[in-house]
Amino acid sequence: MKTQKLHTACSKLLAAIAMVIATTTLLTSVLSHAQGYTPTAAQIEQFKRMPPAQQQALAQSMGIDLDDILGSLENANVPQQETTPISGNRNAPNPDQSDVELNAREAVDTLSLEEDKETDALHEKLELFGYDIFQFGADTFSPATDIPIPADYVMGPGDSLTIQLYGKENSTHNLVLNRDGQVMFPNIGPVTLAGMSFSHVSQKIDDVVSQQMIGVKSSVSMGSLRTIRVFVMGDVNVAGSYVVGSLSTMTNAIFASGGITKIGSLRNIQLKRRGKVITKLDLYDLLLSGDTSKDARLLPGDVIFVPPIGKTVGVAGEVKRPAIYELQNEKTVAQALELAGGLMPTAFVPASRIERILKNSGEKTLVNLDLSTAKGNRFKIQDADVIQIFSTLDTMRDIVKLDGHVKRPGGFAWRSDMRFTDIVTDVDDLLPNPDIDIAIIQREQKDTRKIVVHTFSPRLAFATPNSVHNPKLESRDTITLFDYESDRSELLFDLLARLSTQSNINERTQIVKVTGSVRFPGDFPLSDEMTVNDAIYLAGGLTENAMGSAGEITRYSMNEARESVAMHIELNMQLDNPLLSAGDTLTLKQIPLWQDKELVELTGEVLHPGTYSILPGETLMDVLYRAGGLTPHAYAPGAIFSRLELRKLEQERLQDLKEVIEADIAAANIQDSALRDDKGSEEAAQILNNIEGTEAVGRMVIDLPAILVKPEAYDFQLEDGDRLDIPRYKPSVMVVGEVQFPTSHFFDNKLSVKDYIGRSGGTNQNADNKRIYVVKANGSVFLPSRSAWFRSKGEPLHPGDTIVVPIDTDRVDKLTVWTSVTQILYQSAIAIAAVQGLGL
Repeated sequence: MKTQKLHTACSKLLAAIAMVIATTTLLTSVLSHAQGYTPTAAQIEQFKRMPPAQQQALAQSMGIDLDDILGSLENANVPQQETTPISGNRNAPNPDQSDVELNAREAVDTLSLEEDKETDALHEKLELFGYDIFQFGADTFSPATDIPIPADYVMGPGDSLTIQLYGKENSTHNLVLNRDGQVMFPNIGPVTLAGMSFSHVSQKIDDVVSQQMIGVKSSVSMGSLRTIRVFVMGDVNVAGSYVVGSLSTMTNAIFASGGITKIGSLRNIQLKRRGKVITKLDLYDLLLSGDTSKDARLLPGDVIFVPPIGKTVGVAGEVKRPAIYELQNEKTVAQALELAGGLMPTAFVPASRIERILKNSGEKTLVNLDLSTAKGNRFKIQDADVIQIFSTLDTMRDIVKLDGHVKRPGGFAWRSDMRFTDIVTDVDDLLPNPDIDIAIIQREQKDTRKIVVHTFSPRLAFATPNSVHNPKLESRDTITLFDYESDRSELLFDLLARLSTQSNINERTQIVKVTGSVRFPGDFPLSDEMTVNDAIYLAGGLTENAMGSAGEITRYSMNEARESVAMHIELNMQLDNPLLSAGDTLTLKQIPLWQDKELVELTGEVLHPGTYSILPGETLMDVLYRAGGLTPHAYAPGAIFSRLELRKLEQERLQDLKEVIEADIAAANIQDSALRDDKGSEEAAQILNNIEGTEAVGRMVIDLPAILVKPEAYDFQLEDGDRLDIPRYKPSVMVVGEVQFPTSHFFDNKLSVKDYIGRSGGTNQNADNKRIYVVKANGSVFLPSRSAWFRSKGEPLHPGDTIVVPIDTDRVDKLTVWTSVTQILYQSAIAIAAVQGLGL
């Protein structure tokens, strides 16, 4: 019941979310079909991106506990992986892949020198082999009834024959053997057939017909078969008496009884007839070899008896069929492994073992086995033994690994006296734009297995392959090569992490930090006898803003009291190239007052529009002078100046506005769902579309005419990313907001604000006539209460101005308010685009 309520609540909330996002379906219709609604992944992600307060408000309006359905949202539309474990199969990460496929796949994976621990075979889950075959049911293993009858089939009461007579007389007769084993042959009389094989029956009927019906021959075939009653007893799921077909065998009867329980034997199934054991069936012959020769056919009154399971042995680890097997004649480890399908190619046989229960004490012990020897394979097994076959370790020996900016990364076979140029012959083996001034070798110390780092110059190695500059390699070395584009921190992350774990009280972390004017500042491994120049090369070299001669080493050391002592060592790099120590910080100083290139853009009515590079302190007039000044058609009062920082801030506020509007739309639609129609949904969609279509301008109000006349008072410094658009003279005035027809009008200095509003059809019923304002061409805003020209003609309108008639927020709901606000935003964006277009 609780699950059903949770499903209902989740469905209701997801339906409401879908409505808010799509805004194309009425809430009433959504709620009426909420039980069958399945939200899309995009809708769920949209709900997750809503602020928590909006999620909570939406849930409360639906009468739902948000905490109860958050888990359901996380799992919505996520397909669940289905697995069907079958006993006797290996547990692999992908159930559709065998161990052979997994081993082959690992061989083509990225080479790694990481070493894994041996998987403990004691924890492998073993199941009894063969018993899962009974899960398919009796119908799957029913005997076929439409196949030719074997010649040795013994006839009995209930069997029917189809006899066709042809020749002098043509007729067909269906005859059934009665209790006395006879058939009543028309015109001939009773004929005894019980106990005879089918081949003898055919011959006898042919003889009888030939003798008693001159000129007539017969053709005999089997009709429907009789049923027989047998008994299935012992350790089966449902012991008892069963009626089966006369062609049924021992296995058919066992499946009819529901199969053998896990305490029953698969290898010693007995067929008893009149109290004597006629034959025994070993199901392993069928399961492992497909041999059905011992699966005897049943006769009426037969008894199939399944005794308890005999001795068992478990086989775990690197074999093809890990499971628990019942023993019959198997006595050695080799015979037990044969039952398990043999060893996997990844088996490490010298380290095998047996877990054994001691008969005297009842305690467990381990017996070590070396299955690479004949003695190990002949080792005697006992009841309840578990043979554990371990795998080879994922450890690569006698190889070197090549990593980084090379065409053929991966592993290479190592040999004695192998050098770097034996695997990277020249620079053509590297990818484009390589750094051939520095490379590193990660090497494992033989006595401690700790990692140490060596640096060398590939450039010198290529130039002098027989010198010390071409380092000799050792087994399991890793060579890392760099380029001038990729950040080196990711490539060296694992190495730095391992070096950090090797540090202790007696040995500091073998890492140095390089900061300042280098291409890739950050942490780098400390190699043996690393100099300042080596560290600079490892950091990608000096950048263009580096002084090249000045640097500093900050070094921390410990005194006898284990107190940290800091030293700052000034460097003249034209003379000094000292060795670095663990924990040093190398700082490369940059050119004083160096600044990155800053750009501003001039467009519109300037003599030479384009992008200009500026120096710190340059002003607007400086750049206008470099651009040749304004053209004769420029309209300076309408200049639009925007700043990159303001554009970013404005875009963030637009996004915040969108989230607020979405929440208000959701609340309005939920509260007034019974009153709203499709028009409300269309308005909501239009609101969001207008917000999406509004691009952040980042405009700053400037008075360009005043700057041109008096630059010493009004000119200002420019910043990177500034943009100035100077339009052509634009003889128009725009009216937007709550008017009958928002549009632009040709400028007429005789017209007032009221006149322009009248030419737009006047205000509508939602207009706030007391708060009408004007946005001037330069972006400044004038309110009626602060400007006398609304009441007089002392300060008339100018070309490029925009009259805004706002909405009366006290008279309408939030949805109508947002519709009006976003229309004004959208129309204002169109107006700015028109100005930037430099035309009408």
